[in-house]
Amino acid sequence: MASAGPWGRLLRHVAPALPLAGGALAMRLLDRPGPAALLAAGAVALSLGRRLGLGARLALAAALGALALACAAWPERMALLARLLPVAGDLLLAAHFGATLRPGREPLISRYTRHDAGSRLAECAGYTRGLTWLWTLLFLAVAPLHAAALLGLPPFPAPVAAPLVLGLTAAVMLAFFLGEHVIRTLRFPQFGIATPARTLRAVLAATLAHHA
Repeated sequence: MASAGPWGRLLRHVAPALPLAGGALAMRLLDRPGPAALLAAGAVALSLGRRLGLGARLALAAALGALALACAAWPERMALLARLLPVAGDLLLAAHFGATLRPGREPLISRYTRHDAGSRLAECAGYTRGLTWLWTLLFLAVAPLHAAALLGLPPFPAPVAAPLVLGLTAAVMLAFFLGEHVIRTLRFPQFGIATPARTLRAVLAATLAHHA
C-alpha cells in the first residue's frame, strides 16, 4: 500500500493529457490531420505546463490558440504539420534527455541509475552522463532523417519510404538499447547482469519518486 501514493500522483499527472492524446490518435486514424496536430500539441502543452510558471503557461495557451486558428485557415499546411508529428516526438525526447545535461542538473540516466538497487552511481557517473549524451544525440540524429522520409525529400524520393525508414530507425534504437546493456554488464561486472527489465524497473522507480 505504500506505493499507492506515488502511483496515484503519477496517474493524476498524466491523466489530464490522456483524452487529448487519445483524441489525436483518433483524428489521425480518421484522416483529420489538422485536429490531430492540435490535440497532440494540446497534450504536450498540458504535460509541460504543470512545471512552468504563469507567463510560460500563458505563452503556451497563446501558441495553442494560434495553432487552432491555423487549423481553420490553412488545413493543407496543418496536414503537413501532422505528418511531421514523429519528428516533434524525436525533438521532445532529445530535449527530455538533453535538458538534464545542463550545469547543476543530474543527467537523466544517472537519475535512473540512482534508483537501481544493484548499481552504485559513484562508480559509473561518467558512464551514465556519457550515455545521456548519446541518447540525446541519437534522437537529434534521427529527427532530420524522419523529416526527409515523411516529406519525400532526398535521399528518400517518395513518402511511401517513410514507414520503412521509421521502422529501420526504431530497430536501430532498439539494438542500441539492448547492446548497451551488454556493454554495461562487461564494464561494470560488480553490478551484476544489466537487463532491460531491470532498467525499466529503475526508470519506473525514478519516475514515481520524481512525482512523489
